[in-house]
Parts: sequence; structure tokens; C-alpha cells
Amino acid sequence: MNDTRALLNRMSEFRKRLEAMPRLIPVATAPAPAAPEGPPKAEPASRTQAILEQSLSRLPNGGAAFDNPPALINRARRLLIDAQGLVERLRALADEPLLAGPTGPADTVDPLAIHYRETATLTEAAVRYALTFPDAADEQRRLCEGLEGIVDAARRRYARLAAILEQRRTEVSRLDALARFLTTLNEGDGPIDPGPVAELAADLLADEPGKPLRFAVAEPTATRAFLGGSEYPAPAWFVAAHGLNCAKVMARLVRNDPQWRHRAAEMMLAALLHDVGMLRVDPAVLARAEPLNADQRSAVEAHTRVGSELVAARLPTMAGLAEAAASHHERLDGSGYPAGLKGEQVSPAIRLLAVVDAYARLCAPRSHRPPLDPRTALTDTLLMAERGKLDRYAAETLLTLGFYPVGTVVELDDGSTGVVLAPRHTPPLAARPPVAVLVLAGGRPLPAPAYFDLAQRDGPAVVRSLGYPDRLRRLGRAYPEWV
Repeated sequence: MNDTRALLNRMSEFRKRLEAMPRLIPVATAPAPAAPEGPPKAEPASRTQAILEQSLSRLPNGGAAFDNPPALINRARRLLIDAQGLVERLRALADEPLLAGPTGPADTVDPLAIHYRETATLTEAAVRYALTFPDAADEQRRLCEGLEGIVDAARRRYARLAAILEQRRTEVSRLDALARFLTTLNEGDGPIDPGPVAELAADLLADEPGKPLRFAVAEPTATRAFLGGSEYPAPAWFVAAHGLNCAKVMARLVRNDPQWRHRAAEMMLAALLHDVGMLRVDPAVLARAEPLNADQRSAVEAHTRVGSELVAARLPTMAGLAEAAASHHERLDGSGYPAGLKGEQVSPAIRLLAVVDAYARLCAPRSHRPPLDPRTALTDTLLMAERGKLDRYAAETLLTLGFYPVGTVVELDDGSTGVVLAPRHTPPLAARPPVAVLVLAGGRPLPAPAYFDLAQRDGPAVVRSLGYPDRLRRLGRAYPEWV
């Protein structure tokens, strides 16, 4: 099954659920009389209402139970209208490609799709409940308390759904902007306008300081980031994901650092574009799980020269970016490539970029390994500095991220699951950051997060961060925004 067919099938499932709801107003030549408190019923007008009319035959007993629906008091009618509004908004979201889920295995379940279906079902429950109200106005007033709770819950779930989708749109639009720019940079001749990537760099740098650090993921062979999304030749999405991850890390290091904040824009551009030469590497080589042979390794290492030439030719006003593309794999002990530079031959900017590149690469999955726990990635990067390969001062700036960056979903040693709210910079307290506990030991989700500063109390500490499968299993239903 191709991507387009999978996308259409998923959207069709969403529409069927909405279209299976009961009607709000009966098909009749004259409206039923209103209860004493309610105005006359209006004739069907909206597209959603017409769809609900047509679905009457799908109800039990052919919909006979609702042939003469009750005349509703004002309060019940308002709640029913609210439910109808939610149906209309949910129906609009059924055509949202991002809700159909990312590309990947066919059995991958997007928790947001589950949240969508549950919200649609809850809205349907509100409609069905209202249509079973007795005729007596006093009884309707009493039952409206329950109806109001159901509609309010559906409204809050929809607001949450819309907020998560907006976050996805922002992330995907950034990834798409970088993939598009890298593809343009790699194809054609002559200078190009650096405006789009400069705008992206400024946008990332302006992100609020406490925003969660979440790493983008794309397969080397992927031509789309999600079903129905923009298509670029592989490995553009893979290279863009790494560039975006590097830029996210770089923003957190240079934003307030006295040494770098006056060069923050330059360092952000270097993080975004330094790996552009990878677009000339065969995606099949990047997707290999086995060790590369000599020819394949040579092809991969050539990306530094190719990237430098591309930037120099097509972004002639940004000479520093050519150095970033050429030298980000140099190592202070001379073991790097392409030139085997040593010590002071490697500029401070390249030293910092090399640290960011190494850390971001370890935090994301590769064909031969899963993503490393951020604490392990930080430790491995610091060890590279300890062995003289990376700059020690530049590597230690990663400590500002903490063992577990903001937004990392973690397991505590009492078995509960939480999300890190702020990092601890000093090693004795780094495993005890402020957290919001979302799920208790045993898997019971809390109705609302419980906030704890682990350093200020005796009790649990962080054991590990959780990868996507664990996040999906523990948080997918109750807290899809953290999956």
C-alpha cells in the first residue's frame, strides 16, 4: 500500500466515526414543540447537521428511538449546540495529514489518532445522551448537570488535541523549511538567497528558554516526514533532522553565553547547514546497519569537502559556513578528517560545533543503534573531550543541558513516570531535577501532573530516560503530548 492510499484510509476512518453519530434534529415537515423554557427548533442548516441527519438509519432499531426527540430547554439546547460545534471542528481535523501519523511501520499507532477517536466518541456520547432526555423540564435541568460535564470534557480534550497539533505543525514546518533549503543548496548553480535558513535560525534562537528539547527523527531513505507531506530526495529529511537537532542544542548553549551570544546567529547557521554534503551520499550507505567498507567510509567522509564547496559556491557571503562544513569532523588530537588538524589549528567555533554535532548525533537513532539516553550521550561526549579529541571547555558547556534536558520523559526509581522541568547542572544533583510526575508506579496515570523538586526531598531519583516505545506505552492514552 502506498503512502497516499494509507493516508486516505486513515482519514476515511476518522470521517466514518463522525458520520455515524445520531442526528441532532429530525427529518420532519414541522419541528417538534419546544419545552416551556426552550425556543422552537431551527431547521437543519450546517453541513455537519445534514450529515448527522443522514446517519439516522445507522442507529439501533433504525433510529426509531429518536423519531420524536424531546423538546429541549434552553440550557440543554445550548449544550447540544456546543456538541455540534465540536463535531464540526473535529470533522475539519479529519483532513489534517499530521493527524494521520508519521511515516513508518504500518502497525505504528499514533497516540494523537487515539485521542482524536476518543474525543469524537465522547462528543457522540453527549449528543446521544441529550436525545434521551425526558420531556419534563425539571428532569432536563437535573440531567443537564451530567451533560454539561460530558461536553466540557470533550471541549477540553479538543483544545488539547488542537494544541498538540499546532506543536506538530511548528516542528514539521521547521524540518520542511530546512529540508527544502538543503535540497535547493544541493541542486543547481549560482548564489541563492540565504533568507529562509537565516529566518529559521532566528526563529529557533527566539524559542522560549524553557521549551522542551525534543530530537527530530527521520530515516536516511525517507522522502517524506509524514503521510501526505512534502517530498524531497533522500537523504534530505535525514540530514535536515540532524541539522535541526544540532541547532536546538546550539541555541541552548550560545543564547546566554558571554563568549558566543554576539555570534549566536552565525553558530546557528553553522549548526543547520554543516552537514549539507551528506545529501551527496547514497542513502543506502547511511541506512546500513553493518560496518562500512573502505569505499563506503570514503564516500561518507567526502561529505565535508562537498559541503564546503557547495556553501562556498552558493552562499558566497557566508565564508564561515564553508569552514563549518569542511572541519566539523576534525579532532584536536589529529585523528579527525579531512585534514587531520590538531590543537590550535581548529578554531573555537569549529570546536563548539564538533561537540554539538557529536552530542546531537548520539541522542538520535542511527541505522546501527537506537538513540542513547541523554545522560549517556553527555557522558560519551565528555569522555571524548577527556581523551583529547574534543575541546574540554566546549564539551562542558553541555552541562547546562543537564543529564536530562527539559522535556525528557524519565522513569524514577519508585517506578513512576515523569517529565523533567528544569536541568541540574552539578553532578551530585543532576539525577534529581524538578519533575512533573504523570504516571504512578504500576501504570496508573494521574488526573493532573504532580510537581516535585527531587533535590528538595528524600525519595525517588531519575533512573533513565524513556524511548518512544516506552513513552507510547506509558503515556499514549493519558498524556499524548509527551510521547
